[in-house]
Amino acid sequence: MTMKGVAASIVALAIMGALSAWGWFATPADLEIPVHWNAAGEVDRYGGKAEAFLLIPAITLLLSAVFAAAPHIDPRGRNLKASGPAFVTIWVGVLAIVTLAHGVIVLTALGVIEASGELIPHLVLGAVCLLMIVIGNVLGKARPNWFVGVRTPWTLSSDKAWDATHRWAGRGFVVSGLAGGASLLLAPIEIALAIFLTCILATAAFSIALSYLVWRTDPDRELYSEP
Repeated sequence: MTMKGVAASIVALAIMGALSAWGWFATPADLEIPVHWNAAGEVDRYGGKAEAFLLIPAITLLLSAVFAAAPHIDPRGRNLKASGPAFVTIWVGVLAIVTLAHGVIVLTALGVIEASGELIPHLVLGAVCLLMIVIGNVLGKARPNWFVGVRTPWTLSSDKAWDATHRWAGRGFVVSGLAGGASLLLAPIEIALAIFLTCILATAAFSIALSYLVWRTDPDRELYSEP
C-alpha cells in the first residue's frame, strides 16, 4: 500500500521537477508569474519564480512524507493499512491535483497556456469533481483511523458510526462530483463552482449529523466521561 503511494509521489515530484527546471531556465529573472486565479479565470495574484516553481513541489514533498509516515504513527495504523484502496486513492488523487496545479502555473509562465480565460478554472474544477467521484467510490472501504476519512468525535468513538457515515459520505462525494461536472458543462463556471461547493458542504453537514446520531444508538460506543 505505502509503496504504491511512494512510487506515485516519486513520479509526481519528477514531473514537477522537470517542469520547474524548464520554467526556471526559460523565463527571465524578473518575470511576474500568475499564481492564483478567481472563479472567473481572472488572475488575482502574481508571484516570483521561487514561489511559482518551487512552492508546490515543496508542499508535495511534505504531503508525501506525511502520507508515507501515517501508517507508522497513527495509533490505528493497522486500520489505516487495511484501508488500502481508500488511502492510496486519496494519496494519489491529492498528488494528481497538485501536479496539475503546478503544471498550470509553469505552462502559464512559459506562455503555453493563456493566463486569462475559463480554461484554467474549468480544468481544475473538472479534475476536483473527478477526484470526488473516485474517492466517493472507495471511501466506504476506509477503516477507522486518524488520517483519512470523515473524522468526527463520533466516528472515532464508534465503528458503527464510522461505517454508516463513510457509506453515505461516499455517495455524497459521488453526487457532488457528478453535479459539479454536469454543471461545468451546462452553466457558467461561477454557477458550477457554487453548485459543487453547496453539494460538498451539504455532504459534510449530513455526515457530521449522521455520525452523531448513529453513535448515540451504538451500544458499543466509547464513552470517555466519568459515569
